[in-house]
Amino acid sequence: MPQAIALAIIGWTGSALAISAVAAVVSIGLTIGVSALMSSLFGPDRPKPSDGQQVKRLSVGTRERRYGIVHSGGQMSFFESVGGTLAQVVTLGTGHESEIIEHRINNKVVTVAGGTVTDASFHGAVHIYTRDGDDNQTAIAELTAIFPQWTENHRQRGCAHAAILAGPVDQDKFNEVYNGQAPQYTQVRKAARVYDPRKDSTAGGSGTHRLNVPSTWEWSDNAALVTADYAAHPDGYNLGYGNINWANIAAEADICDQTVTTVTEETIKRWRIWASYKLADDERKAVLKDLLAACDGFCWQDAQGKFCLKVGRFEMPTVTITDDHILGMTASMGPEAQKRVSAIKVLYTEAAIGYREQESATVGLAGAAEDPNTDPQAIPVYFAPHHNQAVRIGKLLFSRLGDERWHIAPRLNLFGLNLLGERFCRLQSAQLGVDAYFSIEKLKLDLGNQAVEATLSEVDPEDWDFNAATEEGTPPLVGDDTTTTVTIEVPTDVTVSPVQIVLGETGGVAIAVSWGMPSRAGLVYQARYRPTAGGDWVMMTVDDAARTARSGPVDSGVEYEVQVRALTISYWASGWSASVTITPSAEQILSAPTAFSATGASGSASATFRMPTEASLGWARLYRGTSSSFGSAVQVGSDIVGGLGEVITVTDSPLSSGAKYYWVRAFTTSGAASTLVGPVTATVT
Repeated sequence: MPQAIALAIIGWTGSALAISAVAAVVSIGLTIGVSALMSSLFGPDRPKPSDGQQVKRLSVGTRERRYGIVHSGGQMSFFESVGGTLAQVVTLGTGHESEIIEHRINNKVVTVAGGTVTDASFHGAVHIYTRDGDDNQTAIAELTAIFPQWTENHRQRGCAHAAILAGPVDQDKFNEVYNGQAPQYTQVRKAARVYDPRKDSTAGGSGTHRLNVPSTWEWSDNAALVTADYAAHPDGYNLGYGNINWANIAAEADICDQTVTTVTEETIKRWRIWASYKLADDERKAVLKDLLAACDGFCWQDAQGKFCLKVGRFEMPTVTITDDHILGMTASMGPEAQKRVSAIKVLYTEAAIGYREQESATVGLAGAAEDPNTDPQAIPVYFAPHHNQAVRIGKLLFSRLGDERWHIAPRLNLFGLNLLGERFCRLQSAQLGVDAYFSIEKLKLDLGNQAVEATLSEVDPEDWDFNAATEEGTPPLVGDDTTTTVTIEVPTDVTVSPVQIVLGETGGVAIAVSWGMPSRAGLVYQARYRPTAGGDWVMMTVDDAARTARSGPVDSGVEYEVQVRALTISYWASGWSASVTITPSAEQILSAPTAFSATGASGSASATFRMPTEASLGWARLYRGTSSSFGSAVQVGSDIVGGLGEVITVTDSPLSSGAKYYWVRAFTTSGAASTLVGPVTATVT
């Protein structure tokens, strides 16, 4: 189509002027300038960064390509289980991608070593294996070894992807590892590598980059390099790498690499891009506009038909429009009514909240009648990766919507062809009383009437000046993000004590632990113990409501250390408490009293028994009841203290007549009880 337009112009006039303008006219279909920002404000909604952070299950999904740093899920391309192992393959994107920054499961950052997730809560059950999208990559062997339907031919060449293997675990660990769901995998990574002519010693630069050898390219989020790559790439605008003016791109890349200081005194590069787009769903021109909007960019084709770019800055114009060139015009002070805004907030990508969209601080005009905090207009510039960059873009757009700025649509004679490939011009009109600088937002060639129609918006060179300390505002507070561990307080006031237990005919001991009230409700707990000298940790049985736990039998006379930690229901955990030590001792089991008998008399009864002979003897208790059920018995008198093996006789009176039932039990000095003896019967007369 562009070639047909060019031939039509030559056939129409044959003049030198028209011939020299042919290549420039071809550029009209591709020239996108300041209007990229306007379309961000008043155009259709664009896909948000968070939209790409899901794993999609579609029978036919679209491929996605990415630049800069991205956090993404992808297309589920395999989902099977066998022998208790569940396997997923998530195809992340098309093209070779550079470096994995974070693995995430259920949006929680995990550590992977040798393919195994090493975080303690996963108990070694989950494995992640990746491919970076190389054209010669192999299939993931760890997957093919278990699932024969995924063969060595399933290489997904040219597509970055990950295989997630979720293995079986013991029942008591299942909820901790999987929390009732299959692992949902996403990844943060440096995406596409791009060509940098400044690093090509054969193209006037210095380095090993070669235009026709993509394996020599490196990752970069430089806005000029990214935009040029998109314009050239077959999965982008598809102009071809030979149709890019790389000398121009190198100069603009230097501008992008200039450093700026943010309001938080961070040093960043001036213009960067983090971008994702869908090959089947996103219109090419819309993606190019998004790229340009993120860096206040302007692009065109030069006389050789090559793609050229300028990133955001003001340059003194070389073309001046006067009344001599104007055939007619419409002009207005301030924007159209439907484009008036009181304030602006730019929606950009914020790394600190998981590489999701975030609102910038409000951009408004100081001293304006409108309240800049009232109904700010949201501008989606999702490819901008920093608050400072977002506010700079917001300032530029807001300045063009000011009530004191001219918006002029002149109809020019053929002198207007000089505006082709220009971003700014000067307009001097005595009739209108205007002498100002304008951005060129649109050009239209009227071949039949030999006229050029332009759309111009007034700008001020100071629009590109930016003082972060006074203009950036306060970056929005970063909300909770699962990229960082949720802080749960460590349990305090941890105390331990021994618990005597009966093990058949012998005594044993266990450990009890308790801890203080937390400041946060809804927590569950884990408690564990092990010998202080070393060994495996053993989990204890926990009563969450009472904040207590108890071990099973432990070795008497051995020192143990005990720790407690708190967890949320989703298994975010506190650290373990400091170890509390205890050396529990099992007390000897006391034998029961012997020679137990009872005799009734008139109004009384006598009970006789022999005390146990163990040194742990402390006291004995005599019980009386009116039936043979011990549940209704009461203690007779106070605790009975006697010598080892001593025969004890207790007279119980006054009593009513009838049958009385008696029991006796001995206790150690620590209160451990012997076996209960009885009942014996005495008849009172």
